[in-house]
Amino acid sequence: MKRLSKERKALFLFLGLSLLSALLITIDYHGKGVLGLLKDTGSLVIKPINLTVQNTLNHLTKYYQVFNETENIYESNRQLKQENQELSHENAVLKEKLAAYERIAKMVQFKEYYNYEMIPAQVIGREPGNWFHSVIIDMGSKDGIEIDMGVATHKGLVGKVIQVGRNTSEVLLIIDQGCSVGAMVQRPREVGVIKGGTESNYCYLDYVAHDADVQLNDIVVTSGMGSTIPKGIIIGRIVVIRKEKHDLFQRILIKPEVDFNKLEEVFIVKIPENEK
Repeated sequence: MKRLSKERKALFLFLGLSLLSALLITIDYHGKGVLGLLKDTGSLVIKPINLTVQNTLNHLTKYYQVFNETENIYESNRQLKQENQELSHENAVLKEKLAAYERIAKMVQFKEYYNYEMIPAQVIGREPGNWFHSVIIDMGSKDGIEIDMGVATHKGLVGKVIQVGRNTSEVLLIIDQGCSVGAMVQRPREVGVIKGGTESNYCYLDYVAHDADVQLNDIVVTSGMGSTIPKGIIIGRIVVIRKEKHDLFQRILIKPEVDFNKLEEVFIVKIPENEK
């Protein structure tokens, strides 16, 4: 029995040494050994996974960059739109101020030229039932406004006051059929009466003698007679002359200098005391 045990031990020892030798040989194989082989095998398995992960990360990074750039572009675009709106608003305000300044400067020149006492006013409305033939101004009796006072701009005569409230007044335009103002053709000094008519934005010069020397493009001004409107304010120019053979008077069509659709600032003209 003891002998058999020794043989088994010898066999186990032999097998153990053989396995150790094989292991040492394997470890030393091409300088790589088992660990090297495991590493190479792992690399073959892991490499595609690494490439996939790396590509995915690259795509995600690029997407994130594009997303950030898109957000930045959107924000920049929004800011530019806002700045553009602000600049457009400022530009409109400046244009409006410039236009108002130019109108006021011309009104001041008009006032200095005629040397009349004038009350500045703003047009704040039009009569709904008579849209183009009367306007409402923001001056009334508390400002010294009276009925029949003349109203003008730097371009010429607008009309005359027909109603006065405490804070506002109504002005009848010279193109209204109910308005009449003493007038004179400036060049030949022929006098007549300006009246509104059926022609939109035009008026007539009546009671000019049939043989009076009036011509197309002659300037017509206020005559200062028969009204509280001072002399010499421009009304308009002659554009049509009708002469019927048996009529006592010529039929003269006048184009006013004032554009009644664009009235904003006006003057109420007070006639000097020595001319009343």
